[in-house]
Amino acid sequence: MVLWLQEGVTYGPIHSRRLGHSLGINLLPDNYKLCSFDCVYCQYGRTEVKALSPEPDRFRDIDWVLRAIEIGLLMYGDRIDYVTFSGNGEPTLHPDFPSIVSAVRDLRDRLCPEVKLAIFSNSTTAHLPPIRDTLALFDAPIMKVDAGDPETLACINRPDPAAKLEHIIEGLKQVPGLIVQSVLIDGQVTNIKGPAYQAWLAALTELRPTQIQIYSTDRPVAEPGVKRVPPATLRHIARYVKERAGLQIDAYWSSGHE
Repeated sequence: MVLWLQEGVTYGPIHSRRLGHSLGINLLPDNYKLCSFDCVYCQYGRTEVKALSPEPDRFRDIDWVLRAIEIGLLMYGDRIDYVTFSGNGEPTLHPDFPSIVSAVRDLRDRLCPEVKLAIFSNSTTAHLPPIRDTLALFDAPIMKVDAGDPETLACINRPDPAAKLEHIIEGLKQVPGLIVQSVLIDGQVTNIKGPAYQAWLAALTELRPTQIQIYSTDRPVAEPGVKRVPPATLRHIARYVKERAGLQIDAYWSSGHE
């Protein structure tokens, strides 16, 4: 069984290996998944509404969102390390995303200035100037790159037709402090061997992020045939990328990281 969707605007705080204690922000609907990807490994299952430009009326009003986030910060601001935009799909799809992030930064500065801002994004909107400018406001812009070629992108991430790999790469090049996260899988489709792996490595080398975070599928996934990459293989890939490309890379799995 895949995980239940997040309910409401805020959730947690939750603890993670990468961000410590984090208050999650869900700008997306809580009764279905809305995303520009339909990844085969997604812990929330299939994407019910796949779109790069969804209708604005699918989203909560900005004032409602900000009231909920302010309450969350008042309740948990002294117990968290990060406020993290993630939720039930791709957070940057909200039509008021730039205004919401700017307002949340102001709330953070006023209520809990030691807390940092993070985002988990699939990178499909990073080429859009308003989104790219907003990503610069995050302390940890954690952006997805699972594929370095269109064929692997189509097989693993199953994007909306309007989402193009060249737009993703060009957009990410302009994100300051870029952190790349990559989900590595094996099975019917894979990005850990052959041309797909070499294309992924080439994309990382081109992007030169400040950090790369790799992990695999420790939770239930959307599709059968997706095989988890074991920790030993993740560690080997991390060492290879570090030696081959000179990049900072960390491997994570359910019981630890390297």
